[in-house]
Amino acid sequence: MTRLAVLADVHGNLPALEAVLADAHVREADHYIVAGDLVTGGPQPMETLRLLRSLDARMIRGNTDNYLLALKNGSASDSMRTAAQWALTRWSYRHIPVADLDFIAALPEERAIALPGAPAIRVTHGAPGSTSRIIFPDRDAERMALFYRNALLPEGTLPTPLAAELESFSELVLLCGHSHISWQQMEGGTLAVNPGAVDGGLEGDALAHYALLTWRDDSWQAEQCSVPYDLARSRAAFRDTGLLAEGGALARAFLLSSETGENVGYFLVLYAYRLAADAGFLNCDAVPDDIWERTAATFDWARWEQLAQERSAIAG
Repeated sequence: MTRLAVLADVHGNLPALEAVLADAHVREADHYIVAGDLVTGGPQPMETLRLLRSLDARMIRGNTDNYLLALKNGSASDSMRTAAQWALTRWSYRHIPVADLDFIAALPEERAIALPGAPAIRVTHGAPGSTSRIIFPDRDAERMALFYRNALLPEGTLPTPLAAELESFSELVLLCGHSHISWQQMEGGTLAVNPGAVDGGLEGDALAHYALLTWRDDSWQAEQCSVPYDLARSRAAFRDTGLLAEGGALARAFLLSSETGENVGYFLVLYAYRLAADAGFLNCDAVPDDIWERTAATFDWARWEQLAQERSAIAG
């Protein structure tokens, strides 16, 4: 029997990662797969990456990993290099040594993984061929409700059928991430699994999510797992490393996303773009800094801080 711990969207949250790995060890995981978004967004990117590397985990890059590489290789947009909206990403970039950035750069965006005695598995961050496109469990109404609630799909919009997303590869299992929502669905003989997010899951709880994939009885079987972690330690790290101060409003929103299980970071960005559109800035790749400052000053922080307290108490 082969058992894989499948992680995605770790985002530099070391306490959440440690809790997941401890649980996976108890459940006798043999190998580790990490489906991208390794370090950006949390206060301990270097420590998180080095812990993942110590596992000899099979990893790929996600969209936020590529942001760091854009800053490294000079291809980043002017807004990514200077706009207040991108302060969190720049903080992550400054706190990762060059050797670790080189390691991330050498990772693929997608790969097939074969283990002895079991058929190969396809691993991608978003959708096959894309780190930023979301795959949906189109026949699971309960899971789909989470996508609508978190504004990952507009109300009334139907997702691309999962069957169509599975046509571009031959493996009988697809592992993906990016959406921060866990799900699994068998479609046309292919098992698609999203383990949810180690950091910032969008499932209405303050837990770290991952999946176990077990080769048993000549088939891959998936189990969704979630564990509590030290939220007070995570919040202290945001503060003590300087990320909360230097990363600005988005760092605060990402922390609240982790503590609430709601898409606070994305709601903040949507609000910022509404303010920008009202001010006449349409189709901008980043909102002007003065509008970003107004966003930070007028966003409904109290609502999310209250919810964070409530859900942290439940998780604890």
